[in-house]
Order: sequence, then structure tokens, then C-alpha cells
Amino acid sequence: MAVDIDAAVLEKEKFSLGRQEHFDGAPRAVAARLKVLDAEWGKIVPLAKPDVEHWLHAVAPGIGVTVLSQRAGFSRIRIFQQLSGDRVPEETILKVSRVLELDPLEQLRSFQGYEYLESSRPDPREVPAYIRWDYLGRGCAAIELQEPLTESVLGPVCFPGASRQWIDSVDPDGGSRKHLEKTGPISGQGLSKMLNSPLRLDLAVLAAQYADLPLSSAYVVAGLLTPSEAGWAADERVQWLQQQGKIQRLQLLEKRIHAARVREERNRDSARHPG
Repeated sequence: MAVDIDAAVLEKEKFSLGRQEHFDGAPRAVAARLKVLDAEWGKIVPLAKPDVEHWLHAVAPGIGVTVLSQRAGFSRIRIFQQLSGDRVPEETILKVSRVLELDPLEQLRSFQGYEYLESSRPDPREVPAYIRWDYLGRGCAAIELQEPLTESVLGPVCFPGASRQWIDSVDPDGGSRKHLEKTGPISGQGLSKMLNSPLRLDLAVLAAQYADLPLSSAYVVAGLLTPSEAGWAADERVQWLQQQGKIQRLQLLEKRIHAARVREERNRDSARHPG
């Protein structure tokens, strides 16, 4: 159930963006911020041990925890530690679901509090975040040369820096990072380091709320769901790139190459002057 949004809260949110519109006509960024006030959407609910044990008995009758842990890539000690704690990580449910050839998203949705996690196509803003700059160049060249463009041409979906590109791509007003630092809370330096790897789930959810994205998008950037498990089309990135005009493709490629050059220069300087 969503919390009531009174006039005072609404005015505060509009003022923070320097807007004067009524909510009915509010811009996307205002609606995204107000969505954060919903008490349930995107809330990370602890998965209680009894609920998980009941789920395991239902989906894997007769299969021991040891066998499941081995198939899911967990150590026996680790999964027992997780099942004995107050909170079982979502990752456990997702990995075990894959081992059992069950839909990971649907299985997580079966737990109370996760009903809001629905399968969804991505917002167009986030798709290019999952194309690394060198593969983006290859994809743009394929289109220009009228060569076949496939998902394999666009390279891996997960790579270092994808979270950084995602945050920058979906940011509605340039305030996402500050929002995460404040509400995480997390230091700017800590957030910057974290963006080199899959984003921590709680931060990913906050960012998705802020940018008004599907909740499943948070699980993708956190590395917990694959794009296809989240509801993406098999050729989602190909479709997106082909829909862009030549100028848009070149502008994005130029931006990504510049960012890659800056990173390499920083790495070189750090190597030359360690500490």
C-alpha cells in the first residue's frame, strides 16, 4: 500500500527541483522522487528462514541442501550459514531456482514483499549502458557497412564499469549520485569504487526509484538477474542501436571513447605515481 502524499510533502519535492507544476503535470523526475515515498515498491524485504525452508520443500522435495548448494555453486558451509541466519540473501533463491530450471524472477516474486518485482522490458535510457565502448564502435561500424549486427557483436552484457554507465545513462536530472550518497548512505568515494562492479542491490533499487525505472532493472545492474530473466528481448541491444540515428550513434560513441581515454590516463598516472 502506498503512503499518502500530503500537500506539504508534495510542495517540498517540487521546490527541490525548482518546479511549480501540480503533481498531475509534474515532470518525470518529480514523479520518480515521489515514487520513493511509496512504502512498499522496491522495499528489500528480509527472506525469513522458515519461508525459505518451506519454499525449498515445495520446489525441491527430496533434494538435500548439500546437493543444491553444489549445483548452485555455493559451498555447503556457506548455504547452511545463510539458511541459519535471520535473513537469506535473494541471490540464494535465484541461484537455486536456476539449478532447478525454474524462473528465478517468478520464484523470488512468490515470497511476500516481492510481488512488485515484475518482468519488464528495460527503459530505453538504460540499454546503451550495457554496451562497452569498443563493442559499441564495432556495432556502429556494422550498421554503416551493412554487416550483420547481432548481440554477440555487441559483446558481454556484464563488464567492469557497466554500473557507472547505467547510473549516468538513466540519471533524470544529474542528481542520482548525490541522491544515493545521501539516502544510501554512502560516501562519494565509496560509490565511485562500487560503480566499477555490479551495484549493491539497495543502491540499485534507490537509483531505479529515482530514475523511474522498472524494479527488475535494479536486479540486472546488481548482477542478480540476467537481462533475459528480467524480461528483456533476446536482441534488446541490437534493436536499440538500430533505432538510433547516425548522429546519435556517433555522439554516444564519441562520449564513450572520451570516457575510456580519461580512465586510461588516470590509470597511467596512478601507475606512475603510486600512493
